Amino acid sequence: MENLKVLINKYHYQKRPTLSCVFFWLAAFIPSLFYFAVISAKNLLYALNILKEKKVKPYVICVGNLTTGGAGKTPIVCEIANYSANELNKKTAVISRGYGSKFDNGKVNVIKDKNGTYFDDGTICADEPLLIAKNTKNCVVLVCKDRVKAAEYAHKNYGCEVVVLDDGFSNRKIKKDFSVLVVDSKKMFGNGFVLPLGPLREPPGRITQADYIIVSNKNDKNAQEALNKISKKACTEKISSCSFVCGSFYNMKNSLEIIPAGEKASAFCAIGQPQQFYDYLRESFDIVFEKTFADHHAYNQSDINLITKKSLDNGAKYAVTTQKDEVKIKNLIKSENEINFITLKLKAHFSDRGLFWAIEKGIKNAAQ
Repeated sequence: MENLKVLINKYHYQKRPTLSCVFFWLAAFIPSLFYFAVISAKNLLYALNILKEKKVKPYVICVGNLTTGGAGKTPIVCEIANYSANELNKKTAVISRGYGSKFDNGKVNVIKDKNGTYFDDGTICADEPLLIAKNTKNCVVLVCKDRVKAAEYAHKNYGCEVVVLDDGFSNRKIKKDFSVLVVDSKKMFGNGFVLPLGPLREPPGRITQADYIIVSNKNDKNAQEALNKISKKACTEKISSCSFVCGSFYNMKNSLEIIPAGEKASAFCAIGQPQQFYDYLRESFDIVFEKTFADHHAYNQSDINLITKKSLDNGAKYAVTTQKDEVKIKNLIKSENEINFITLKLKAHFSDRGLFWAIEKGIKNAAQ
């Protein structure tokens, strides 16, 4: 049976309604009205200054999106954190909610600091924080659901001048100095409704409150058209595109690079937008089997055994997944496994340096 979350995701982005889609809309309409009312009331209370955002000492950069599922936030978080730490020479921390971790997320949990990375298993610390730790240099990585507490901890214990929030656009408790909104060029805002009827976590009008917008492009031929539409909707010229291209494939166990030549391969992932990942792979492999798990799925040995069996049954030479999934399954793969598990590493390419110039300017102005 198709995973429920995957099925609901299809309804959120379905262009032509089906009979089952209509039933879903009828069931989700009233809950969506309630969700919209609650979110709108919360935003109004903050706008009227009845509820107040907490200002912390570090400069706060938030990278978020309006929808559920993957828009490409995490690679952009890594790029911003590396820019702040290594080009602007600012002591920088990245703060993640750590969804799916086994920590007490009410406390501040250190994933990485100047002494190194303390975890190598994404099933313990969650996939996104570990992925950030592996793809940033000279940055502290923290997990805590309380962003204020984590930001204050980063300043007190590490002297951090800049903190980057991985997600958190909807979190109004901490005051953001600079908000980056990431929009998928193909998925955009889905059917335009808030949860659970649609994919939106915030009303679409909130897009105007972003300081900068990044339109993420994943093999979308109409990316420029999407960029123009979003620019008009947001009433801003502070917008750039970021394309994700295949950087390399490497063996999960020995990190050796794989040069694909159209071989048969199986594909699996537990990400927000799986179809885009599969589309990437078809440019390099003959994909003979796909397996999609729920976003943030906690893999176990039976999952790996299933993927191995299905790969062998379909004559696949490789089983390919994402970096986000790798951090949760690497320790489950035995050296004698009959299938080579390999990882796709994507490279982020920005259309211009506008985002980074805006961040640099914001940090300099805040210091004056």
